[in-house]
Amino acid sequence: MADWITNRLEPFGLVVEADEPGTDLKSVPVTQLQTWVDENRVVVLRGFKALNGSELPEFGARLGKIQEWDFGAVNDLQVRTNAKNYLYTNRVVPFHWDGAFVGQIPHYIVFHCDIAPHLGSGGETLFADTSLLLEQAPREKVRLWEQVTITYTTEKIVHYGGSFTSDLLSHNPLNGENVMRFAEPVADLNPVNLEIMGIPEAEQAAFLDDLHGRLHDNAVCYRHEWKSGDVLIADNFVLLHGRNSFSLDSERRIRRVNVL
Repeated sequence: MADWITNRLEPFGLVVEADEPGTDLKSVPVTQLQTWVDENRVVVLRGFKALNGSELPEFGARLGKIQEWDFGAVNDLQVRTNAKNYLYTNRVVPFHWDGAFVGQIPHYIVFHCDIAPHLGSGGETLFADTSLLLEQAPREKVRLWEQVTITYTTEKIVHYGGSFTSDLLSHNPLNGENVMRFAEPVADLNPVNLEIMGIPEAEQAAFLDDLHGRLHDNAVCYRHEWKSGDVLIADNFVLLHGRNSFSLDSERRIRRVNVL
């Protein structure tokens, strides 16, 4: 008998709760984890034994090769004094996908919630299923998007930066399904600027507003409200992700690793 209980999330995702609190995550077969993510895009593992210290990258390494940064494998997301990038503040993180600025796109992002914000204080992580978004969008809108290419530019102040160009629409490298690769502009610490090709300049503000609304639509966007100890695995090949702002009165600490 399985040592967990599963429940579907809306509009997509799966929460897997340990039948016995504190169950070791090693008890869940790797193939089961991969199947859950393939089928549900987001998998929340709740009530299992916490992944302390090196246990987080060791868990991630069960799924594949860990992406290394100049600071190591683990990105520790918490508010920092004199932060030089918006990721390390309590402010909004717009939708984006990981790895583009370094030219190495991870398949999975594995999050561990060390300290969850107080209930109602914000800090939810947002995930938009771009395959679902494209299925639901009008055909004429998708045909317009097929003509769009965007160059993204940001100064390398933290672990990523530079410039790269990407088509707005792409394909999942594993199965060829249609996906969207889009990062919203950032007007904050370490800004991200967009040069949009395929949309007349006079129409670009409306284009960005339209995409923002579609990505936040309840039909394609899952908002994860963290509980301390949550482990979340997300499919970076299909999803875009971001973060809601949160109160500075509420501590929030998320550690994460990327898996290629």
